[in-house]
Amino acid sequence: MEGSQLEVLARGVALMALKTPTLPPATTTNTLVVGHRRLALIEPASPYSKEQRHLEEHVQRKRGEGAEVVALLLTHHHRDHIGHVERLRTLFRAPVMAHRMTAERVSFQIDEFIEDNDIIELDDGQQLRARHTPGHAPGHLIFVEEKSEVVYVGDMLAGVGTILIEPSDGGDMAAYLASLRLIRDEVCTERTRLVPAHGPVIKHAQAACDALIEHRLGRESKVLNGVGVEGRSFDELLAIVYDDTPEKLWPLAAMSLEAHLQKLVSDGRLTRVTGKIVPV
Repeated sequence: MEGSQLEVLARGVALMALKTPTLPPATTTNTLVVGHRRLALIEPASPYSKEQRHLEEHVQRKRGEGAEVVALLLTHHHRDHIGHVERLRTLFRAPVMAHRMTAERVSFQIDEFIEDNDIIELDDGQQLRARHTPGHAPGHLIFVEEKSEVVYVGDMLAGVGTILIEPSDGGDMAAYLASLRLIRDEVCTERTRLVPAHGPVIKHAQAACDALIEHRLGRESKVLNGVGVEGRSFDELLAIVYDDTPEKLWPLAAMSLEAHLQKLVSDGRLTRVTGKIVPV
């Protein structure tokens, strides 16, 4: 059973893709088990008992070999990333760790706060370095396993589907683009493999970051071009900017459009006047 659930990425780094209530086309969230005798579980996500059992059985086998769980690490607060947290804390008596701004957005206790560049020491030369990467969520963290050059990037990049930037939930397009550049410039090397929360491992890390930045800036250009000289209403602009997106997905696209608009207003390139978005 575990053979179909477990993917070994490197010595002491294993991935389990477990079903969660996430947005289609994604159906699973990746949980990463890092370490040998000192284990960190990154993204204890699934609320479903069958999926929880797969992870727990794997960890119990490791415990039977003398390992202990020393950290339950959260990237951010969204429901498809936290469904197994409280059960695992009780089961393994391990501390839940996250950014302070994630702690403000969850209903359970965070035991230890993590800041940018904090290190979680494991064993056998392994450690996890946290980097604060806001944009998708204010408290979003990624975790860098420097020995294997495996980086858990959570919802900064996607192996399947897209990343939603939702301003009403703390999403910030300018911060998101800055965080992508941080990952590309300060985290990635030619050997880095990125583990997204959803979908397969991303092997060409720097190119993937570049492609996503280019995609977001391309969408921004469509916003600016779509506004025109006279300006547009939000709904008119949505139809222009997301003309390549099925209309049934426009409610989600509207969140991203709002994120782009807030960035462009902050940049001084657009403004809102009497129900219209107009150029400055």
